[in-house]
Amino acid sequence: MKRAFLGLALVAACGSSDNSTFDGGADATTDGDANPFQQPDTGPQTYSDFPTTPVIDPSLPSNVEQLFGDPDAGTAASPCIAEPPADAMIPKNWTPLFLEYLAGGANVYEIRISVDNQKNVGVYYVPTATYTLDQNLWKSLAAHSAGHDMNVSVRGGTLANQQVTNVTAESTSTVHIAPVDAPGSVVYWSSTGGTAFKGFTVGDLTSKTVLTPGTAGASSANNGTTTCVSCHTSSPDGTYVIYTRDTASSRAIDARTVVGATGPNSADFSPSALALLGRDHQGAPVLNANHYSASDAIAISVLYNPAATGSQNYELVWTNLHSPDMNGFGVLARTGDPRPGIASPAWRHDGTAIAYVSSDSAGEAVVSNGNMDIYSVPYNSHQGGAATPFQGASDPNYHEFYPVYSPNDTLLAFNRTDSAPPNSYNQPNAELFIVAGSGGSALRLRANDPPTCTTLKSPGLTNAWPRWAPQSQANGSFNYYWIVFSSKRRPATGLNPQLYVAAIVTKVVNNVETIYADYPAVYVLSQDPTQNNHTPAWDNFNVQGIPN
Repeated sequence: MKRAFLGLALVAACGSSDNSTFDGGADATTDGDANPFQQPDTGPQTYSDFPTTPVIDPSLPSNVEQLFGDPDAGTAASPCIAEPPADAMIPKNWTPLFLEYLAGGANVYEIRISVDNQKNVGVYYVPTATYTLDQNLWKSLAAHSAGHDMNVSVRGGTLANQQVTNVTAESTSTVHIAPVDAPGSVVYWSSTGGTAFKGFTVGDLTSKTVLTPGTAGASSANNGTTTCVSCHTSSPDGTYVIYTRDTASSRAIDARTVVGATGPNSADFSPSALALLGRDHQGAPVLNANHYSASDAIAISVLYNPAATGSQNYELVWTNLHSPDMNGFGVLARTGDPRPGIASPAWRHDGTAIAYVSSDSAGEAVVSNGNMDIYSVPYNSHQGGAATPFQGASDPNYHEFYPVYSPNDTLLAFNRTDSAPPNSYNQPNAELFIVAGSGGSALRLRANDPPTCTTLKSPGLTNAWPRWAPQSQANGSFNYYWIVFSSKRRPATGLNPQLYVAAIVTKVVNNVETIYADYPAVYVLSQDPTQNNHTPAWDNFNVQGIPN
């Protein structure tokens, strides 16, 4: 569904790949199609990826199709299709289509899937409230039907004594296979049974373990054994995970290779730089591809400054990753920001500015307390400068936190709540918003909302920590942006934190880029559903290099 994005026409961010203008308000298109991005076909009903006969679970009677009766039959209340949500968009390199449906009392289900360029309708009879398409079938289907809609219908019934009774009315839903891939890999934080980083490349069926406190061991700066790993990012080349680590007496920053969990090469992180990053009360590291070279390698982080005026003062600091001594760091000046609580920096991809959370007080680099707004400060060769409220993400009527720039700096995603939370951590009323990368008016994302039939509503689902895929994907005049976040919305997992991914599509006409549509979020099948999964980072991590 096309969405108006209320705001001003803004010159695209410096370093934008297409040098277009981003228009947050003009919506010059007149078509209202839910999926206007379809690909040309060689003809109608070209492909035969779905089988010609129904697929029946071996535990069910072979005549279960006849027991269900005509597809139009059924009078009991129709099931709720919880996954994927209606109108969701799925990357064409996604994991096999995962279906989850709620129909109280049913113990057998009929699923029908059709696509306009497929000759056959996929028909499936299963005894479970979830179903995942065969991986090989899905790969073929996604390749042939990328850019097309999938029409899904589900009926439920009660199977007993070789009869199916209480057949429900049909629930129908339409979802979209994107004409593009989602790039990169996601490394996320699992906090079940101790902390760990788990990761997957888009399309993987399962996650791999990237790092645990045990494999991290002693810090690179040799200041204690790691007891917890948390907020993290990647090096621009995907080699390292740079993360916040706890010991028995400190919280600081360290780095490990994604493959092998070894300490960094001294050519990438000097011993002095690791010691500077390893100072106590430091966290939330961010790096930038424009400042990660042999001559210019910088990390931005948040460091507690006990000498600063005020209570709980934290500062944005820069660290020279090639520093030969302990003098290779400094405070990034942020003139004009009166608040002492600084957290959650986000570096523009073009390297020119840093967005961060300004609050009444902060805790350990990522938790903000009291009033909280997003500010921006120039990088200015690590000199900083005038800090200004970020237009659209610094409304005094709201609390905004956890900012992150999209590829090309076109958009900024962040969390917002209109309540007065004690702090930003694990905030139930957090919701996802986006704004133009140079400021504008905020847009609430449809990704906040699960299907209405689940009766779950946002705010209240802890929709938190948005992170963008490392690149946008172009198809014709459309650009596809993917965003991952954590949410407590899946009843089957006890409403524990789980990862979801949503699409945001822009359209470029006469070098003006406009939000065209945003889509509901789909469940990430690659994660472990029994664990609490939070704070994802989406980048070019070398997860595929980790041995199985």
